[in-house]
Amino acid sequence: MTIKTLTATLLLCSTLTACSVMNQQECETANWNALGYVDGSQGAASSQFTERSSACSEYNVHADFTQYQAGYQKGLISYCTKSKGFYVGSRGKEYQGVCPAKTASAFLTGYHHGQELYQLKQELNQAEQELRSEKYEVEHQKDRLKDLKNSLIYDNLSSRERREKLDEIEELNNRPNDVHRKLQEVNRLKKQLTKLQDKLNKLY
Repeated sequence: MTIKTLTATLLLCSTLTACSVMNQQECETANWNALGYVDGSQGAASSQFTERSSACSEYNVHADFTQYQAGYQKGLISYCTKSKGFYVGSRGKEYQGVCPAKTASAFLTGYHHGQELYQLKQELNQAEQELRSEKYEVEHQKDRLKDLKNSLIYDNLSSRERREKLDEIEELNNRPNDVHRKLQEVNRLKKQLTKLQDKLNKLY
């Protein structure tokens, strides 16, 4: 099995669970050097070999650690770069701490920049969701306001019940102000994101 084939297979497998577990045919035909390279190039933890080896031992297939490790180290060379670190961080993926000391600094620089971008995008998404929710509530509050006002006029309410309804009316009347505040927050985050993207576009 070639590195190209393995890479395509593992990328497809990345959406599934226990991707490192191999079946009998995969174990019997494994190119351990190529497997190591693919795992290293994807930043997989070194424990990946143990999982693969354990799976293949069930079929009495011996995993070649020397070949795997040689490929794994070559794979790390392509993974442990500043640009790859940015890619990993910007997609909210976890870093497994696999890069050697001499390349870890560059990778982590990119990774932290990517994390900053990812986190800001998450904040903006959250703010936009809250704004949509608030707008929806405002659009559907007219009937509730009408019911509350009618209740104040026609229902025999206790002092506590009257106070509760008045408080709710005040809260509903303040909803447009909440929409405005949330809109301001969304616009602030958008400007911040644009500024950050402009900065990062010069680096990556």
